[in-house]
Amino acid sequence: MRHRLGIAVLAAVALLAPLAGRTSELDIYSNTQLNAYQQWRAGQTYSTVPLYEFLSLSGRGIEIPGGELQLTVDAWGGVDLAPPPWWNGFDNTGHWSGDLNLAFLQGTWLGGDLKVQLGRMSVGYGNSRMLQLDGGSFSARIVDMFTLEGYVGAPTTQRFTAYGNIFSSSPTVGNLAAGGRLGFAFSRFLNVGVSAGFAWDAGAATREDVALDLKVSPLSWMYLMGYLDYSLFARDYFTGFGGQVAEATANLVFPVAAHLQFTVDYSYTVPSLLLPYNSILWVFSDGTNQYLGANARVGLEQFGVKVPLDIDLGYRRIFEDEIGSGTTGGNRYFLGARWRPAATTTVGLEGARLDLPGGVTWTGQSSGYWNARAFASAKMHGVTGTLDFQGYWFTQVVNGQSSSIIGNATLGYEFGNGLSVVGAVSGGETPYYKSYFSGLVKLVYNQTYRSREVY
Repeated sequence: MRHRLGIAVLAAVALLAPLAGRTSELDIYSNTQLNAYQQWRAGQTYSTVPLYEFLSLSGRGIEIPGGELQLTVDAWGGVDLAPPPWWNGFDNTGHWSGDLNLAFLQGTWLGGDLKVQLGRMSVGYGNSRMLQLDGGSFSARIVDMFTLEGYVGAPTTQRFTAYGNIFSSSPTVGNLAAGGRLGFAFSRFLNVGVSAGFAWDAGAATREDVALDLKVSPLSWMYLMGYLDYSLFARDYFTGFGGQVAEATANLVFPVAAHLQFTVDYSYTVPSLLLPYNSILWVFSDGTNQYLGANARVGLEQFGVKVPLDIDLGYRRIFEDEIGSGTTGGNRYFLGARWRPAATTTVGLEGARLDLPGGVTWTGQSSGYWNARAFASAKMHGVTGTLDFQGYWFTQVVNGQSSSIIGNATLGYEFGNGLSVVGAVSGGETPYYKSYFSGLVKLVYNQTYRSREVY
């Protein structure tokens, strides 16, 4: 891994350093962290003291024939100062670890109507599912109301592991991916797009999807958003159009005022159809998740009360299988309040109830929980602190536990000149840990260097 990391960094520097000298504006962001904590793995604890360096570089205004060039690099590296092993990711990385998050060039022509990217990038349009890949992409405005976007490349894997690795955290696995979106927009009233996403691993398909997205805003105080993802792969396993829908969502939003908003939402997902076809997790996610709900957010300032308090109230009707199935349906209720006494201070309380009288399909027993949460955050005089406590009380015992209670707290102080120290503690009792406590201390150097040259 060290050799692949070194080659990737040298290649990025060799490619981008000459261009950086000709930019009209260059931003360099550096963040250095020294952490110390106990790491649990396979029934044992290991002392780890990793030293991280995060580096981002952005250059703009590089003049090229007929247009402009932009460069972006985002990478990190780390070394564990304690004896190995160091489980930083799926593999034991030994002393060293690192990754290249982004490294691409973007060319812009025709006043921004044509954009082309080459390198390691993230693609976020259509049904790409925020795909990160090594390759190329483009975005073009054909006429005033039509846009065309596309991409092709190899889905990336973390820590420079091999392409197509089934242990990758990427939602798209393979050594080749391609897709795009054709969009139509009319003023602010209508935006609709048709997209497709495909991936292959050594020639075998791991993803085949087409999708439709829609936003309609007939009035300033109402808009509708919808999304439908259809799996071509599922036609070999499920019959009927509905059995091949991987995801369908609809949201009707009424932003009546700054402190008053109502939403009605519907969601249907088949988790297995959102995974690569060669994923070993298919057997654990082959089912449907479906709900229909509504929620409201009301601020006291809407009624002339000078108190920055917002209240959220929500309800969801949950359907395990088909809509209207009373045997496996359930209900979820939510109530929350958030108070902002100052611009940098927030205090909140939340409560929820999930009730599934029919339980899950494979048990037939009723299930659900009560949930309560209290949280707060504040920043003043260079000190930043957060508190977060959550509790769950289960209808049925889970791994011998009838409840789960956890707490988290952080405290940080800025010394100045980019240097700060941050501490975090977490502890509680869950169905997975009879009791646990963990702590983390970080020494952080975070500074931005900006160079601006205009020719």
